[in-house]
Amino acid sequence: MDQSEREELVLNLLNESHIDDDEPHISNNTEDGQQVDEEIPSTNELSTPISLKQANKNEQNEEKKKKKKKKKGKTANLPEAGSELPDDYVEKKPEDPIEDPFSPDKPLSQRVEYAIWKYRSNHKFTESRRAIFDNYLRFGGIVTGPNMFLGRATSADTPDDPEAAVDFEAAKVAIDVVPDELEEGVEVNFAEVAQVYFGNTFIRESLFIGMQDFIDAPALIDAFLRYLEIRHVAPEYAEDIAKARSICAEAKIQLPKCKRAITMLPGQFNRACSTLFQEKMDTSWMTSETLTVQKRFLSFVVDTVGSTDEDSKKIVQKLIQHPDDVQLLDTETFVFVQIAEISPFEANADNEELVQVVLQNKDDHQTTYKIHLEKEIVESLMVGMVFRADLCKLSNGSWYLAKAQRLMPTFYMEDTCMTEDDYDF
Repeated sequence: MDQSEREELVLNLLNESHIDDDEPHISNNTEDGQQVDEEIPSTNELSTPISLKQANKNEQNEEKKKKKKKKKGKTANLPEAGSELPDDYVEKKPEDPIEDPFSPDKPLSQRVEYAIWKYRSNHKFTESRRAIFDNYLRFGGIVTGPNMFLGRATSADTPDDPEAAVDFEAAKVAIDVVPDELEEGVEVNFAEVAQVYFGNTFIRESLFIGMQDFIDAPALIDAFLRYLEIRHVAPEYAEDIAKARSICAEAKIQLPKCKRAITMLPGQFNRACSTLFQEKMDTSWMTSETLTVQKRFLSFVVDTVGSTDEDSKKIVQKLIQHPDDVQLLDTETFVFVQIAEISPFEANADNEELVQVVLQNKDDHQTTYKIHLEKEIVESLMVGMVFRADLCKLSNGSWYLAKAQRLMPTFYMEDTCMTEDDYDF
């Protein structure tokens, strides 16, 4: 008997009035006429019918369909912008809407525009890296479209948001306009752009202030320049691009050093000198109002920093045994200096050990300043780095650094297209 027949038999037996037992029975006659009772299992002991199983399965499938499936972002499998890839790396989007887009027969501007589009579409950009890349392109004279990723969220930025992929599609249609190299006033120089950008502008624009930005920027631009190399985008500028990449290699080392050092300058010793000797300036020319303001400021510094004259004196006495006998003679502000010499020091010495550093005035090479900085700071400095400094001369002939800003790499290059007023600081 199959399952359906068995179910029907059970239901019929349950409806018969002569069955008084709690459990249903079936009476069968044997060949010799004897009656045998066959016990029938209750309905809750029966196996689930196939029809019910199928219904449950269909119901479960419907429930699964109702659940919203999480969409996978379109940039999920793309490499990070700035990452180093093998030369034979097969891109996720290898299709070329135009035939042989990097042919030397095509204008350089057209080839570079296409290369930028390809790099954008085949790499995953975080918000900060996208900002760096856009800033570099604009500095190099490339006009970035107003809708090109700016202010937009993509699936790279918000991988948990499936709707972000739609915005990515809208963002990538914008283009970067590269000026034609044949236009008047247009000069192609990959190396100079890299040198001025990382050796000057990147630091002075104040757009990127985090240490990670100083680490990511040269790696990102170097990866893009390498992309131009391995795709043979501009073979006529191969040597120039190689030189630009060498600058990026230096920037990878020096930019983090510049960031680390400038956050510590002028150092504990020089701050103590400022606290101790600034108060000993000739104040005979000051009005009572000026003196009152000065005293209030010094009181605020003591309350905020927690330093006193005695504390400062102990620090200064590391080099100047009798600071009470020393006076401040002169102050030179906003001097453009270059690190000319760093005295040898032991790598395992105390970080508070003072190391002599010789600075050279960039506008007057005959003028030098011997200052002292903590070893912890000097470890991040390199001969050839440049910065703006406020320097103070004491009556014993020594100098100390009152203020430091714009610490820039050894490959610093002046930006002839910008003036002091064009920069943030």
